[in-house]
Amino acid sequence: MKTRLVPLAIFLAVALTFLTLHASAGGETDVSGAGEASFADGATYNGLSLSGSTFGFGVTLAGDGTAVGNLDIALVAHSPLGGEQEIVVVGDVRGGRLNVDGSATFGGMATVDLGDGTLPAGDVPFTLTVTAQGLQLLLGTTQLPAQSLDLGGISID
Repeated sequence: MKTRLVPLAIFLAVALTFLTLHASAGGETDVSGAGEASFADGATYNGLSLSGSTFGFGVTLAGDGTAVGNLDIALVAHSPLGGEQEIVVVGDVRGGRLNVDGSATFGGMATVDLGDGTLPAGDVPFTLTVTAQGLQLLLGTTQLPAQSLDLGGISID
């Protein structure tokens, strides 16, 4: 996962610049994060075993349920034969909210590249719920298990 830190750092710099340029007005919440997270054993997506992810996002939630921002996440997957591949999700955030428990949920449409040589799928709906301790992704109709933050951070301000 160390080889993914440079693109992650670049994304975080762009996300933080976006959040700085988008000055917060009343009722808005900035949600940002970058790092690595891990799944408990048994997590799967599209028939592949998942071990973790590298992620970055920058989102501004408005009090009316709208949101603007971006999500980039690379899920680390393992084929039944043991080969590793990355499932890359690039999302455009269109809506979201701050939850009563202090977590934030946002979503929109994404492009999903399974990393297996097939064409990426476009317009895949996604929802991501984040806390300071981790994240949980709903991708299309598949709810992935919660991931625990291993490296980096998530901020909800």
